[in-house]
Amino acid sequence: MEVIEAIHSRRSVRAYTDRPVDRRLIEDLIWDAAQAPPPFGGEVPWTFNVIRGAERIAHFGEQARDLARARRADAGADAWVDREEFKVFWNAPVVVIISGRVEDCCRAGQLLILAAHGRGLGACWVGAPMAWLREPAVKAEIGIPANLTPVSAICLGYPATVPEALERARPTVIWCG
Repeated sequence: MEVIEAIHSRRSVRAYTDRPVDRRLIEDLIWDAAQAPPPFGGEVPWTFNVIRGAERIAHFGEQARDLARARRADAGADAWVDREEFKVFWNAPVVVIISGRVEDCCRAGQLLILAAHGRGLGACWVGAPMAWLREPAVKAEIGIPANLTPVSAICLGYPATVPEALERARPTVIWCG
């Protein structure tokens, strides 16, 4: 698959089959993501944590929802916590968490999603669990180093369905010079 085709055909997948994702394929995706440009000096700026198993992941999703409900400031905020059908991790069989500095993790996360698409997997970058993932006890349970901040949580699996492309308007572009 050509890179431009991948950019335009990739969709956020929120429905996965029960088919397990091979560990070697996950390792390859992480290696693909690690090709993102590092900061000056060539340091390794991120850590990848992999959670496997739909039941474990669903349980973690409920914990994330419970924390969001407990911390919600008002009834209008974070309405997703009240939607019983909402699944934080969309029943994915794999979740990859990238921790480090925001700009580095975002570069790696986008490559991971494109690599998943190119290799026949579906992916969805999720924001709902981020407050939960930053809790010290959760970081310790998952193995996220205490000195790093989780930035990207990406669901992975074989797609059960792929959403149709939405028509998109051209973005606003402001030129200076």
